[in-house]
Amino acid sequence: MEWAAARNVSSKLVEELLAHGCRYFYEGPEHSDAELISGAIDQLVARQGERISQVSYLLHAHTQPFSMPAPPSSVLTELVQRYRLSPKLCFSVEHLACAGVVVAVDRAARLLAADSEARYALVVTSDRVFGNHKHRIRQNAGIQSDGGTAILLSKEDVRCRLGAISYRNFGDLHEGPSNPRTTALIARYTWLHTKLAFEQNSRATGIPLPEYGQLMPVNADRHYWVQIANALNLPESAFFLDNIRERGHACTNDFAVNLVDRGFPLLDQGKPIASCGQSNVGAYAIVTLLPRSDKPWAEPSAHPSE
Repeated sequence: MEWAAARNVSSKLVEELLAHGCRYFYEGPEHSDAELISGAIDQLVARQGERISQVSYLLHAHTQPFSMPAPPSSVLTELVQRYRLSPKLCFSVEHLACAGVVVAVDRAARLLAADSEARYALVVTSDRVFGNHKHRIRQNAGIQSDGGTAILLSKEDVRCRLGAISYRNFGDLHEGPSNPRTTALIARYTWLHTKLAFEQNSRATGIPLPEYGQLMPVNADRHYWVQIANALNLPESAFFLDNIRERGHACTNDFAVNLVDRGFPLLDQGKPIASCGQSNVGAYAIVTLLPRSDKPWAEPSAHPSE
């Protein structure tokens, strides 16, 4: 409330944000993307030790185009130098918005599975807001946060397992809300495409949606997730909506943030979860995470820095 008042945000907009479940967010404009990510990697180093130095694949996912610094700077180069990594391959996943982190996890897992010598892959995410409060307030149903995360994938001693990963991609919407036509299509159909993506993933995994511990959305647009729950004949509580209030929307970072805050506790109880990455550029992705078992595979262990 004090933040909004200091920036002359209208009381009407504040009331609408509160009504949509928004309250807290993280503002860290003084940090670079590499610094935000490093805060998360440092937590992994503290717990995983030498594993970080053995990372064979390094992937960076982001939503905002300005989360990649201008050349000659490079987020990936900074991280490689800071942690003395020697990856076989490193690259960024972009222009898939919040679906990008799921794609990055999938690509990293596939690279690990195809490489008998590789043991670990690291997926990092970062997104920040540039500009004044008008760029941080997401219409009237979300507040943008700044953040970075690090997700370690391993073939052994995992926290959980990857289940099915499902995609829906619509090339006609690739330009995003840059013209009246695509803006109208996105507003009309995003909820439907997200609903269908959850159903597709449920079929691929063989787990009915009511049997999931919880479904992980992105941390904005509470009314929208309630609409999807209704369309899926699920209670509102089927979606983990707490972080819309507690964390704000940090774009690609929401995946790991929600995994740490809610997903891991559910997985530790033996319950599967499904995380959603969706977008306003026609990309949708759902990943099911399963409780760990004795089966070796490439699974994530995540820590957020937000």
